[in-house]
Amino acid sequence: MLFFILPYLLLYLLNVPLALLTAYIAYSHGQRFLPWLLLGLGLPFVSVFIAIAVAIRHKQRAAAARGGAPAPVPAPGEFE
Repeated sequence: MLFFILPYLLLYLLNVPLALLTAYIAYSHGQRFLPWLLLGLGLPFVSVFIAIAVAIRHKQRAAAARGGAPAPVPAPGEFE
């Protein structure tokens, strides 16, 4: 019985940290945590790359909005 459950259990144990990583990346760039966590649970491997692409796009848009001015330095404990 355990032989049949073991692959799914290992996949689940890998899925949860990837979903948390996806949600953290998105949250640190101004997105909401829960929708990205659910996306990470639904698309465990792909969602990390989607979150990284959203983070890169967020940084590019912020730089364009500043008009070439240097980025402000965040206070300790604040997200960019």
